[in-house]
Amino acid sequence: MKRLNAASTEDFLSTEEAADYLEVKPTVVRNYLWEGKLTTYKFKTLTLLSRQELDDWKKHRSTG
Repeated sequence: MKRLNAASTEDFLSTEEAADYLEVKPTVVRNYLWEGKLTTYKFKTLTLLSRQELDDWKKHRSTG
C-alpha cells in the first residue's frame, strides 16, 4: 500500500471503477489487491488503483 498526498481522477480509480474498467466484478479486483497483483493506493479514506497499472494489467491479460 502506498499513501498519496493528492489524487487525480484521471490517474486513479476506485475499486468499483477499476472493476468496470477491467470488466470484472469488484470482488475480483479486491482479490487482486489482497494477493498483491495490483498496488493499493490510499488517499484519505479512499482505496485507489493506478490507471496506468490497470492499463498494463489489461494489456498483459489480453496477451497472456
